[in-house]
Amino acid sequence: MYRILIVDDEPIVREGISSTIDWNAHGFELVGACKDGREGLQAFETLKPDVVITDICMPFVDGLELAAWIGEEHPNVRTILLTGHDEFDYAQEAVRLHVRDFLLKPITANELRSVLDDVKRDLDGEVRRREEQSHLEAQLAESVPLLRERFLNRLIRGHVLPADANRRRNVLEIDLSGNAYAVALCDLDSPDGGDELSGIALTRIAADSAGNNAEVFSTPDEESVLVVAEDSFPECAARVLSCAEEVSRSVTREMARSVSIGIGKPVARLEEIERSYREAKSALERRFVLGSTRIITTDEARGSDEPAESAGRRDPRDRFVRSIRTGAASEARDALTTLVNSFEARGVDRDACLVSMQRLLADTLSALEELGVDYRRVEHLGANPFERLAALKTLRQMESWFLETEKAIRSTLEHRRDDHSRRKAVAAEAYIREHFNENNLSLSRVCSALSVSKSYLSPVFKAHTGVTFVEYLTKTRMDRACELLAHGNLRTYEVAEEVGFRDAHYFSVTFRKQTGVTPTEYRARAREGTA
Repeated sequence: MYRILIVDDEPIVREGISSTIDWNAHGFELVGACKDGREGLQAFETLKPDVVITDICMPFVDGLELAAWIGEEHPNVRTILLTGHDEFDYAQEAVRLHVRDFLLKPITANELRSVLDDVKRDLDGEVRRREEQSHLEAQLAESVPLLRERFLNRLIRGHVLPADANRRRNVLEIDLSGNAYAVALCDLDSPDGGDELSGIALTRIAADSAGNNAEVFSTPDEESVLVVAEDSFPECAARVLSCAEEVSRSVTREMARSVSIGIGKPVARLEEIERSYREAKSALERRFVLGSTRIITTDEARGSDEPAESAGRRDPRDRFVRSIRTGAASEARDALTTLVNSFEARGVDRDACLVSMQRLLADTLSALEELGVDYRRVEHLGANPFERLAALKTLRQMESWFLETEKAIRSTLEHRRDDHSRRKAVAAEAYIREHFNENNLSLSRVCSALSVSKSYLSPVFKAHTGVTFVEYLTKTRMDRACELLAHGNLRTYEVAEEVGFRDAHYFSVTFRKQTGVTPTEYRARAREGTA
């Protein structure tokens, strides 16, 4: 049974409609009959009708105002308008206010029954759609854990396109956000008869140890994969190692088993996580040589195959270049200090140091190129940075020069981000000024035109203009409306159309809210010279 409310200022009409229809036979319950729109508004919140039958011409609040309010506040409620012959053309406009149907007075019982049957079919269809949607959402909720695990397994094997990574992460509610991602791969050291259950227990322990901003899942090989995300490479590396240590302790305590864990190095983007996974898997494979019950990092795994001195020489350079990509100034300082100290400790001569620093400079310039930055835009580097580097006399001068280089690059990248944001905000302003008179203009449409997201443009636009998109659009429209009212002869509804409003009444309400007077009052004052 759907609830129905009648609003009409003519008692004979209210009584006639109420008494001539067998409401139950048509699937409705008549919950009230009000004598005007104001009473209808008050009764609405209490009676909560599904359908409202209302006359257009009523005192206090007319039928169109009531229909507009219902359409805005309760869009699922169906409104049926009753109208006299002289208002028929105007009633057609009311369809835009989410009015379901309208009937020309005097109405017959058969006409009303026919409309009620149509409305009931409409409401039944909406109920079915909501039930189907709810069923689909329930099915999706049940499937999300499986879909998430399947996606993460594809991700660590490099089978996900970069364009899909963030979209699928949002859809599947994957708890990973940051500027650095790293993988720990956990595997029980000795098999037993119930390894499937043991694998489930291991994954649960890993999940409990990981906390927020991390994901834990199983591979087809019954390994447990732990992915963590942090804001910087050092934080990420420290976090994944801490999680691995907690997993190892918990497995020993809760399962009376031993576990070995391989750890990959952090990467800058989620779609690059395959590299960290491969490093973690390679590190875990070193268990065969190094023994069980171990947490094996990538550096430790490499250290068993190549001299520690070689790995030490290369790693600080990698860390410095990573800091260029991530903007981690502290990592840049630590990497350079490690590199310079290693040269001094080993007594490396000037030529060997210069060659190594030139390689570091070449890697830095390559990183800039990947970021889309011409190194000549970085004033500190000059036209020939290799020449500048070669002119330095001491190792410490080289260290200082590279630190200044990293600072200048970071400043250039920050300026580029700020400049990009400013240009997008200016472009958004221009787009609004060009299209404000179109009634379908929205933030989504502006973002689509500028190829940016709403979450990006909204704060950028407000920071630039001091107001929100809606406030800016409304002011632009009202400014133009004031010009048209002051200097033109257009009627109010024509002015509304000229500035992008579908509904003249809503335009008038908005205009008064912005200016403190009605459009008619504003026009009169403007012509008197007092506006």
